[in-house]
Amino acid sequence: MPHVNPESEQQQYVEKQIEDAREGEFPKHKDLEQAQNGSMVNDMEDLKQLGEDMDQMKTNSQDEERGLMNDPEQ
Repeated sequence: MPHVNPESEQQQYVEKQIEDAREGEFPKHKDLEQAQNGSMVNDMEDLKQLGEDMDQMKTNSQDEERGLMNDPEQ
């Protein structure tokens, strides 16, 4: 498997998300009247999408193995 630098990997991820959205893979945005500010999810549909997004995220140790660094501690 060829090595992909982090910038290229991020670009590929963004392009895939855009394409998935065009194909209707992601739910549409909620009306402002329905959205609950300050909450990560508004309903079960949002929760399922958040879970799928989190499954695709790498752990800190996986990022470190690839030479990436965490944001500075707050």
